[in-house]
Amino acid sequence: MADKQSTEEATKSVQTQAVLKPAEKQSKKSASGSLNSGSVDGLDQHENSVKPGAQPTAYSMRPAFGEMFPLPTIKNIMNNVMADKLKDKTYDKDIARKWTSEIADEVNQQIASSSKVKRYKHVVQVMLGQELGAGATYNSRCCWDCDCDTSVSEVFSNTSLFCVCTVFGTYQY
Repeated sequence: MADKQSTEEATKSVQTQAVLKPAEKQSKKSASGSLNSGSVDGLDQHENSVKPGAQPTAYSMRPAFGEMFPLPTIKNIMNNVMADKLKDKTYDKDIARKWTSEIADEVNQQIASSSKVKRYKHVVQVMLGQELGAGATYNSRCCWDCDCDTSVSEVFSNTSLFCVCTVFGTYQY
């Protein structure tokens, strides 16, 4: 009997402590004074005010229809940069490394400064070789989300050299 009575008293004391804790918080807030002087029931005005028309922040798992990786824009950038850098050049193995770096850097900077690629990360890959009349095969492969991520590749060639530029675009979730 004594055990049952002490268990009931312990339960009551736990319940009263749980009830008193929010009340204690309110009394501490109102006791601290000037911040809550105009508030109702000891709550902050910030907690009571809800902005009309404000929506909670949403997290998008997929790009919207108009926010897809802009392939025509990227192709245009790649074609323009490769044509500007290589239009009257002849292949020189010592300078080819410099040209590939310049092309990759220029394409990268122009894509990054474009406002159409907001939530995309991109990788630019450039391969430059001597045009000798022999065939060449270029292939790339990556594991990614087929709905959001994409790649685009463009080729520039003249009588002396060929250049392949590939851009991979991955959506940032």
